[in-house]
Amino acid sequence: MTNPSDYEPLFRDAYATLHGGHPDEPPTDGGRRSDESLEEFLARSRGEALGRLRGRLESAEPPKKLRIAHGLLVRLLTCAAEADAALAAQVEAYRCGNFQGSVSHSDRLHSIVSESARLDRELILALREAEEAGPGTLSALGIEEIEQPS
Repeated sequence: MTNPSDYEPLFRDAYATLHGGHPDEPPTDGGRRSDESLEEFLARSRGEALGRLRGRLESAEPPKKLRIAHGLLVRLLTCAAEADAALAAQVEAYRCGNFQGSVSHSDRLHSIVSESARLDRELILALREAEEAGPGTLSALGIEEIEQPS
């Protein structure tokens, strides 16, 4: 099991990335490439950031009370990267006049977003259960409040 003091910042970073991010932090990539459009840069840099976070989470062993939340967070990071790719593909298809392809990518995006919403509700419930099992867990993770799942 990973030391809780090492695990908590990792969990907090991944959770914050999916639920609002860290707006004051500069990007950790090398910047926009000269041959890259703004859309390509944004998709690449976010995809890289999500991949790094997912990799770090997958290699960490969570505390027992956070195992379910940990697995859900990994799945949510995967969904976020897939959603970004589907959106980029939809926009590119539309830009190229491939409207049927754009609709197909839109349908895929809708499916990913629906699955992400379901996983997020499960994550909220898992975090509540972890808090009930060990009061102070959410505070240690830097999560002040979690919304009621809908």
